[in-house]
Amino acid sequence: MQTSSALRSFAEDPPAWGEIDPRSGLTRVLTDHYCLLFGSSPTTTLVSRLRLDPEAVPEAIHEVREEIARHEHREAVWRVGSSATPVDLVDRLTAHGFVPADRPGHEPHLTSMVLTEEPPPVDGVEARRIDSAAELQLASTISAAAFGEEEDEADWDMRFVSERAGHTPRMYLAFVDGAPVGAARALVEADCPAVMLISGGVLAEARGRGAYRALVRARWDDAVAAGQPALVVHAGAMSRPILERLGFRVAAEHEVLLDPATC
Repeated sequence: MQTSSALRSFAEDPPAWGEIDPRSGLTRVLTDHYCLLFGSSPTTTLVSRLRLDPEAVPEAIHEVREEIARHEHREAVWRVGSSATPVDLVDRLTAHGFVPADRPGHEPHLTSMVLTEEPPPVDGVEARRIDSAAELQLASTISAAAFGEEEDEADWDMRFVSERAGHTPRMYLAFVDGAPVGAARALVEADCPAVMLISGGVLAEARGRGAYRALVRARWDDAVAAGQPALVVHAGAMSRPILERLGFRVAAEHEVLLDPATC
């Protein structure tokens, strides 16, 4: 099935789509030249949907750095997609001191992928959306362990209320033999052409048993229920082969750079 231009565009640059709910903890600056997304943490700073004139690249870098400082953020990650301009933008950014984003939690290359056909069910694995604050905390703990990150501290009751109200991404758990082994998130927005998959991870000792695939299927089922039978994801080196086997197709490639001047 051919991917629509809107779906392909969304897959490449999802932060530039839809409305940003202030209760989500996100703030967006969207111009004709770039999309700047600030997360609730000052180190969550993403620059994407880059449409720059060649002679305006230095000016854009300066403008984005000023905006980041104004929001008291840091560690800006620039995601340069297939549609970014100018075509040699990565080289130009590198000449300004940018480096590949290979710090923990980042990968220097990502692939936007799209799924528009039903993935197969997974026998012997239960995957579903969390149903309590305790499960939200459990899923966050599993996700941190799977990605080698520090465990989050939060008011889990408040976060669960926000998750259930749709102010933050949906959180999912996967169980093998009744034991929770995987976690993932999904962004379901009515004004976007697909559901965005975020950070699916499985504990090392449970990999290869279908938990990751089951988490994809659970989110597909929710996408269908929401009237959006399509999934998009930014895949890293580990997840891309699995997603390809599930039927995901490449929509765009990204070089991911860190701006040390913001660190």
